[in-house]
Amino acid sequence: MALRILMYFGLLAVGWFLRSKSLINEKLTGKISHIQTVILFVLIFIMGVRLGMDEQVVSSIGQIGVMAAAFAIVTSGFSILLVYLSRKRFFKGEGFTGGKND
Repeated sequence: MALRILMYFGLLAVGWFLRSKSLINEKLTGKISHIQTVILFVLIFIMGVRLGMDEQVVSSIGQIGVMAAAFAIVTSGFSILLVYLSRKRFFKGEGFTGGKND
């Protein structure tokens, strides 16, 4: 695991070095975003296939879904509550709405 992380940072360093020395073609630089998107989709697809092949994950998909929904609801609820309390405490009577003040 540590070797993979070191390899990842090594590749980042190589990319940074090549770009800082202008060794990467400008045409390729413009396409890097598209290349990263395609690689990300392939990675997500592979992860989905690996999860779908795991019998334990498939058999407990209902429980995982309930836990994920509960986690999303709790984190969203606490986020809303903390923002509400923070705005009440720090922006008293300022008419702060979060948009532009005209």
